[in-house]
Parts: sequence; structure tokens; C-alpha cells
Amino acid sequence: MFGRDWKETIEMLVDCAGARIGGAKRLLNEFDSYVRDRSISNLRVVGRDRRLTAPWIARREYQRQRFECAVALNNVGFTIAGCERRVLMHGAQHFLWPEEAQNLGWRISPAVHVQAQVVRTAALRSHRIFVPSTSMAERVASALPSTADRITVTYNPVTVPDMATTPRRRFGSPHILCPVIITPRKMMTARLRAALAALDLLAASPEQIDVTLLVTARVGTLEDPLLSGHPRLALIGERSAEGITDLMLRCDAIYFPTELESFGYPLAEGRMMGVPVVARRSAHNIEIAGPALVGYDRECPEDIAAALHTALTTKFSPDQTKKFDRNSYFDQLLGVSRN
Repeated sequence: MFGRDWKETIEMLVDCAGARIGGAKRLLNEFDSYVRDRSISNLRVVGRDRRLTAPWIARREYQRQRFECAVALNNVGFTIAGCERRVLMHGAQHFLWPEEAQNLGWRISPAVHVQAQVVRTAALRSHRIFVPSTSMAERVASALPSTADRITVTYNPVTVPDMATTPRRRFGSPHILCPVIITPRKMMTARLRAALAALDLLAASPEQIDVTLLVTARVGTLEDPLLSGHPRLALIGERSAEGITDLMLRCDAIYFPTELESFGYPLAEGRMMGVPVVARRSAHNIEIAGPALVGYDRECPEDIAAALHTALTTKFSPDQTKKFDRNSYFDQLLGVSRN
């Protein structure tokens, strides 16, 4: 049924509900570019600009047209629509390890726990489950052992500006970008405190490296509003995917301290742009960021300061591989092949 030539007729349904901000929106941008470039016919996309709600999940199943393949880009697989059902899972919060659930406690809302049950139940009806990292595959396989042989690891697509025609325009002084949507489960208050203390250490060092930390957040999103008064912190608010890319091309490094990630676009984008990524030295971050990772083991100012110093004083080059190739990714996800 699948794996046929991409020019042949394939009745395909794709749900993109919920892709309004963050990594989900970046993925949808890549999908839209892919569809435009490939001119795939007989493809119906639903859910655009919609929230992923229970009424929508129920409604999307009942389509007048018959589809050979139904693909959900939003964690919740189809259960009825489509002769073959495929789902992209990128919600690590729906597959917490027991110790994570215990440590996060109230920071994981009751709604997320309900969502997790819906996600897991729907996954049992999926023929193919796609995840963006090895760590996410391990989470899903552990929670749903019967799906292990249906899981495929395929890295999210990352398309960056042509570095030859888009030279990096640096800020006048060192700037580090922290492109994170702040939610309680990311525990960003403590992590920003540690990063700012690290910047204070750099400023007080013999080299007197004075760095500004740009965070894509507003004052109201911080658990400690007083943190916004730090002289080396600039809260710049949420930015579009294009705005984030522009900032990455101008900054000297990326600070990405979050741990509950299924992929982490900044890890891959830093790698593809040749921008160092300062983050935990974990197996997940090594897999996605590769040679761009400047890791630290302890979340303390001294270790973070050392990593930041390395990032600011070492030259990094863009990754020239096709590890995050858009066309290969969506060809595999949608089950089409091109000769």
C-alpha cells in the first residue's frame, strides 16, 4: 500500500492541530515548506490554527473522504480514520519516568496526566509511531511495550538559512540566547539563577567577560519577578520561529538548560548553524547537538561558567551532514518514496 512512487495518488489525511508555538510550530513550518516544494496531491491537512482539544480529537476521526493513511503530527494518533494510522510523538511530559514524576510533583498539572492517558491509548491503535530521539523512543517503549516494534526514531527536520548568503551579524558585545518557553515543569527560575551567577563569575574573572543573557520570556512568566532586575538579563518576549533563527545567527552561544525534552530544536539549530549550545552533558543532548554541545555536569555557577567560557572562546562550524533533512524526514513520516 505504501512506499510507492510519490507521484501516484495517495489519499492522505494530516492533522496539525496544536501547532501554534514552540517546536510544534517550527515543525509545521517545515511541513508547509515540504508540501509546497513537493507539490503532493490528494493530501488533506486539518486542524490548522486549532487547539488540540477533546472535541477536536473526536471530530477529526469522521471524514467523508476515505483515506489510505492518517497522520497525526500532534502526539494523539488517529483511532478510526485511515487504513494505516501514523503518529508523531514529541511530548516527553506524557511519558515521564517515575523519578521525574516524583520530582516534578505539582509542576505537572492534572491536565497533563489526563492527556497522557489519551496519548497512550491512541498510540495502541497506531500502526507506526515516530519519535524524534532515542530517549523518546525509550520512554514510549517502556510505557507501552507492545508498541516497541512500531517505533521509528527520525530526527525532526531543521532547515536553516544558507550560511553562505546569510553571514552571522554579531551583537556588539557577547550575547547568549536562551530560547525557552517558560512553563512550571521546566523549572527555569533556578536555572536562570545559576546561569546569571555564572555570568557574574565571568564578569569578575581576570578576562572580565561581560555577557548579556537574552531570554524569550516576559516578566510575568518568571516565578521570581525580582530575577528580571538582574543587569545581565534581558527578557525579550516570545519570538516567531524566524525571529529565533535571526537571534541565533547573531548571538555568541545558546543556553538550553531544560531536561524534559523529546528533541529540543535549539540543540539541533545550534549544531546546523555552528553556534555552540551550552547544556547538560546528557546522552540526549549529545545525540541532538553533537559537536555543537558544550556540556556541563552539575547545574552550579562554576560548571556553567566554565562551559560558557569554552563556548565564547572556541570556534564552531556548521554541521554539513543531512542529519535533519526535511525531505527525507517527511517522505518517511508520510510513507511516500521518490525515485
